[in-house]
Amino acid sequence: MFTRNRFLRQFSNQPIRRKLTLLMALSSSVGLILSGVALISYAWNSARSTAIRDVQSVAQISADSTAAALVFGDVVAARELLSALRSKPEVDSACLYTEDGDASALFAQYLQNGVSPCPATAAKVGIHEHLRGLSLVREVEQNGDRIGWLQVQVNLQPLTHTLMVQVGITVAILAASFAVSLGIAWLMQPALAGPILDLAGVARRISESGDYTLRARRLGSDEVGRLVDDFNSMLDQIAIRDRDIETARDALSQQVSEKTAANQDLLEALDRLQQTQAQLVQSERLASLGGLVAGVAHEINTPVGVGVTAASTLQDRARDLEQAYKTDTLRRSDLERFVEVARESSNIILRNLQRAADLIQSFKQVAVDQSSGERRRFDLRNYIDEVLLSLAPRTKKTGHRIVVECPPDLEVDSYPGALAQVLTNFVSNSLLHAFPDGHSGELRISAQRSGDWIELHYSDNGSGIPPQDLKRIYDPFFTTKRGSGGSGLGLHIVYNLVQQILGGTIEAASEIGAGTRFTVRFPAHLKSKP
Repeated sequence: MFTRNRFLRQFSNQPIRRKLTLLMALSSSVGLILSGVALISYAWNSARSTAIRDVQSVAQISADSTAAALVFGDVVAARELLSALRSKPEVDSACLYTEDGDASALFAQYLQNGVSPCPATAAKVGIHEHLRGLSLVREVEQNGDRIGWLQVQVNLQPLTHTLMVQVGITVAILAASFAVSLGIAWLMQPALAGPILDLAGVARRISESGDYTLRARRLGSDEVGRLVDDFNSMLDQIAIRDRDIETARDALSQQVSEKTAANQDLLEALDRLQQTQAQLVQSERLASLGGLVAGVAHEINTPVGVGVTAASTLQDRARDLEQAYKTDTLRRSDLERFVEVARESSNIILRNLQRAADLIQSFKQVAVDQSSGERRRFDLRNYIDEVLLSLAPRTKKTGHRIVVECPPDLEVDSYPGALAQVLTNFVSNSLLHAFPDGHSGELRISAQRSGDWIELHYSDNGSGIPPQDLKRIYDPFFTTKRGSGGSGLGLHIVYNLVQQILGGTIEAASEIGAGTRFTVRFPAHLKSKP
């Protein structure tokens, strides 16, 4: 077990290109092996059925022709009639028995060279299999009455030799097919892994260098291709944000140096400050989109890793089945267990690939909503789950418990991008301010409909907000974490989004040591655009 787990860990650490190559090759090989086993089994059963029909036909003809010899006790005639079977080289012997009271006695026989003599009494009526082949015992009848028995024995070794030749050819074809499938998988894997590796490489280079002018290449029009477009779009917005912040910093510095200027200059400076503030608010909204990028590769890697593990398990079972087949120990139960494992592994691989596609779709939906600002109808519970999924890379490592209480099928006609920004800022504030000592807590989101309004409650059980700070939390640039990542714009943006975009209200309540609670009320269906 330890060796197997170690192998799985080592395989999981292999490059994704190698994993995809092995997955594609293994899938093809399993199908070829199953087809070969089924073909050989079918060939053997068909040949055996044909042999049984032939021996039944020979026995029928021989029994009918020797019936008269039995009636008249003509041993010579019976031997001559049985000797006619020498034209059938596969017939080893033919034994004719007559009734002797309640038993049977050997009457005449035909033997090929080297074949043991017939037994003294006839065997039980029916088909009997033995080492060299099979034998058939049937009654000899005259006018509907039994007068004796006939036993015909045929040799299946030529049939077995032909089957082994066919097995050898099939194994050779399987080996060649595996080599071809491995080559095709090697040629095709760049088309599957290339876009993901390129995207991950660009993200890593940006993280290391801070150069937001880098862009990922779009290599296709599938989900990954659209993700690359969204990724590049977010990089454009982040670059614009950086330029805006730099411009705002220069503008603020200039305003400080001109604070002794005339009143008109102060009014102009105030106007520029307000414009800069609006730019910073917009930049802060765009900055939250950048948080989605870091978690894309990590979140997708989990279902891909599970799929690889399932594929490696399938490979082990296929190797065991092949070994059992080669050593002639393959049983029906082994094949049935292998089919069950193959079915379960295929289901696991399919579910996790679908999980990866769903993750990409969720990241894309949240990113598009926050950047476009479009109004649309959406299911509130599902959208809350999608927003939390986009925040998973930040919340997972904290150990906090997140609880969502929202009835299903609660439809809202509003601005999902604004709602996503509100929830994102709530969670970000809790992670930054509510748990300064690093202990795990609980973040709770609940929503229900009250008439034509939606009441959304967000709360944490963190350290709480001091009373003197609670009345200032919506002021722009007010933060108690100026040197620890706080910009002072998070709740200011939330306040403006709730009132101006969602057309609602927001209230805050807090108790030191018990946590903070926000209550947001907004229309379930906006009458008109705010």
